[in-house]
Amino acid sequence: MDNEVQQRVLKVFCEVLERKEDEIQLDASIRSDLQLDSLKQMTLFIALEDEFQRTIPLEVVVGLDTVKDIIDFVVKKVLQEPSAA
Repeated sequence: MDNEVQQRVLKVFCEVLERKEDEIQLDASIRSDLQLDSLKQMTLFIALEDEFQRTIPLEVVVGLDTVKDIIDFVVKKVLQEPSAA
């Protein structure tokens, strides 16, 4: 399950950033390394909410810095909550 979630998260990153998957490192900071401004960050999190049919609270978003942080959060969220759909 974790690998499937990771692939889906990376797919969303690729779509939002318009980059190839091999250009996105798991330890990359979304703010400094990937240079996502606040608008791109919100676009990313909305796309993740759509992909996984889960809500990501704003207070959680500000604490997520790396691609791996986001993947870990989504894995935990997917495992803990039933789908809204």
